[in-house]
Amino acid sequence: MSAATTEIIARAVIWRDSRLLLVRQRGKAWSFLPGGHVEPGERVEAAIVREIAEELGADAKIAGFAGVVEHGYIENGATHHELNFVFEVEISVPEPVSQENHLEFHWLPVAQLADTDVRPSALKNALLAAGEGAAPFWHAWNG
Repeated sequence: MSAATTEIIARAVIWRDSRLLLVRQRGKAWSFLPGGHVEPGERVEAAIVREIAEELGADAKIAGFAGVVEHGYIENGATHHELNFVFEVEISVPEPVSQENHLEFHWLPVAQLADTDVRPSALKNALLAAGEGAAPFWHAWNG
């Protein structure tokens, strides 16, 4: 088995009325924060703005830095290693609509976050532990 490459991912925490915006790949049971891979040479902040524009057709404004979660998993026999840079983000649209056929967005009441399958779970747990207005978090990979 070859060594995992490290992927850099920019993620957006978008709160509205005590709800968190999540995205799910069609056909999957679990959700994740909006965002995506940082392209080679791209700044992380630019990546989150680009990803929100691609996924939601919305302008994004970074409101703050939430933290970093290092994560690893195995899928189809391949080891994946990622660094998730998480930002508090505000978006320009009142009701986001997916611009990509394979993704669907939904608002999750914060009270349901603990009982919802949000991946990576370390990121969900960091959000639960941090609460609003907390200092940035760091969660190392337990792999």
